[in-house]
Amino acid sequence: MKERRLVDLLLILIGGAIALISYFYLEGAIRWWLIAVGCGMILIFLVSAIREKHRVPLQAGAPILNMPPDSKVTEVLLLNEEDQALATWPLYGKVSMIIGRDVGENQVDINLLSSTYASMVDVVHAVLNYASGSWYVEDLASKNGVSVQSGKDGRKYKLASDQPCKIDAGDIIYIGLARLLIR
Repeated sequence: MKERRLVDLLLILIGGAIALISYFYLEGAIRWWLIAVGCGMILIFLVSAIREKHRVPLQAGAPILNMPPDSKVTEVLLLNEEDQALATWPLYGKVSMIIGRDVGENQVDINLLSSTYASMVDVVHAVLNYASGSWYVEDLASKNGVSVQSGKDGRKYKLASDQPCKIDAGDIIYIGLARLLIR
């Protein structure tokens, strides 16, 4: 990336040299035409250099939309009755995850079909959304509802339909009676 900025700087200097030489050493219409070309080069490569400075490089295999490195929430775990993980879904690089059951043609990101309480999970039950540096859970008008148990104070909150609730690492989301640990 530094090489590209160096090339942009070099082309800005060449554009400036073309404009200055034309102004001082040429006469007539060619003078103004070359000054315009030189100034155009300066403008184009200056904008290119500024844009390149603010561009974040993508690493091989990295998702386009990255979660910030300071985000504490990285995965969702389906827990059984003994608090053992039955399944895990990574959240890194995601901005939205649909929670429900894969039946027929629908597909969800977090499939709770293998849960003991799968019959209490709607086909499309809830959604996790990443916005403004945090994850939120939202009940999608499900029959058996969504609750969140805070990992900080242990309180359990029942969510109203279509009202996002911020979640943090350590929280447990209840989808019906299925438990999802946010880690």
